[in-house]
Amino acid sequence: MSDMENIDPLQDVAAARAAAADRLVTPWWYHLTLGVMLAVYVVGLTLGGPLLDLLFLAVLFAGLYLLVRAYRRTTGVWIDGLQSGPARRWSYAMGGSVFVVALAAVIVPRLTDTVWPMYVLAGLLVPVTVVLGGRFDAAVRRELREGV
Repeated sequence: MSDMENIDPLQDVAAARAAAADRLVTPWWYHLTLGVMLAVYVVGLTLGGPLLDLLFLAVLFAGLYLLVRAYRRTTGVWIDGLQSGPARRWSYAMGGSVFVVALAAVIVPRLTDTVWPMYVLAGLLVPVTVVLGGRFDAAVRRELREGV
C-alpha cells in the first residue's frame, strides 16, 4: 500500500478548516473601532440635516473600507457575515442594533428636541458591537471547524 492510499481527503479538509479557523482571530482593535465608527455615525445623525447625514454616511463607508483592508492585511482573510449558518444571526443582531439606534437618532430629536438620549445610545453601540462581534467571530470559527 502506498502513502497516497493512506491519505484521508476528509481529514485534510478538516485540517484545512481548522487552520483557517485559527487564522480568524480578530485583532482586539477591530470591533472596538467598528463600534466607535458606528457611534460617531449615530451622533452625526442627531445633528440633523440631510447633507450632514450623507456626509457622516460617506465617512462611515470610508472608515469601513479602511477597517476591512486593515483586517485583511492583519489576518490574510475576510469572512462575509451574511453567509448561512449560526454566525449570520450575530451579524443580523449587530445590524439590527445599529438600525434601531440610527432610526431613533433620526426620529427622537426631531419629535422631542432632545438629543442626549441618542448620545447614550450611540455610546452603548460600542460595547454592543464588541460583544456581538466577538460572538460572531466565535460562531464563524466554530462553523469552520465543524464544517457547518
